Amino acid sequence: MDNSNYELGPLCGPSDSETLDRARSALNQYFKLIRNANLTQWEKGREGNLCTNVAVQAYIILLGSLIKYWEVNTATDPRETAVEEMLLEIEEYMSPILEFLENADDMAMKNGFQVPFGSGGPIEYYYRLCRLVKAKYPDFQPDGMQDWEAEQSEEKIQTADRKIRELLVEMQKFIFLIFRTIHGEAKDAYWDKGVPDKNIKAKAYEKSLDDDGEERLPIETYLDVIDLKKIVEHRQNWPLFKSVFNIPEPNEKGHAKNLKWMERVNSLRRIPAHPSEKRIYKVEDFGYIDFIHEEFFRRLREAERNPILEASETSEDADV
Repeated sequence: MDNSNYELGPLCGPSDSETLDRARSALNQYFKLIRNANLTQWEKGREGNLCTNVAVQAYIILLGSLIKYWEVNTATDPRETAVEEMLLEIEEYMSPILEFLENADDMAMKNGFQVPFGSGGPIEYYYRLCRLVKAKYPDFQPDGMQDWEAEQSEEKIQTADRKIRELLVEMQKFIFLIFRTIHGEAKDAYWDKGVPDKNIKAKAYEKSLDDDGEERLPIETYLDVIDLKKIVEHRQNWPLFKSVFNIPEPNEKGHAKNLKWMERVNSLRRIPAHPSEKRIYKVEDFGYIDFIHEEFFRRLREAERNPILEASETSEDADV
């Protein structure tokens, strides 16, 4: 067999049969530690969140990371180390996990290791295990851990939620300030003339009926981000809003109308609006939200310092 096309792993032996023996022995000893730490939860199967397909996958990934960590810290070649000796070393790094398991009841296991079904479940479970190890060994930083931790940061999440909320409020506020300035409020002219799409108007009106009379908000409150995008990009309105809304994507050349960011903001706003285990910010979302928030408000401040509209102007006067 030609071994030049792949890297030998820590459980590899001189031959295929010896590799199988080493791997079988290592996994048996490794999972014996996990099983014996809490036999009650292990034997509960899925209800215990310990002996499940998701958990087993996560623990196997963890084993590879623990061996690599031990290898780097001790400058030891695992392929030249007996499996029993290797597992004794790994057991020390596993001590935070084993201590957790020894004291874990149903609620602790559910809160700590009940993860979403699907392909993302084992990875989520794995990083939660890594978090326990890292609490005792701060330099334990397997691949992807830093990004995962950033996604869990409560401070980052709260900041992202706030910035999205500010974007939504100020987008709508600015659009209809312009319409009120141009068309006025008499007979709701700002609404009738500013919003050219009858379907958008009808949908907003229908949503408004869900609120009782005293609780009913201004009609524009019932528009969503995609509605605002359609209003902004309409040929009669684009000249009015281009200076503020025309934001090219990071590291992209601009297009005639750069409004892709509004679609992404619309997707991101669902995270705080409809939170769930499967709907969370990705690490790259935080940087994107920061960029759009800063760019939008910079342009908005510039527009406020240098207003391009006078009350006497009409949208029809604006050049297309």
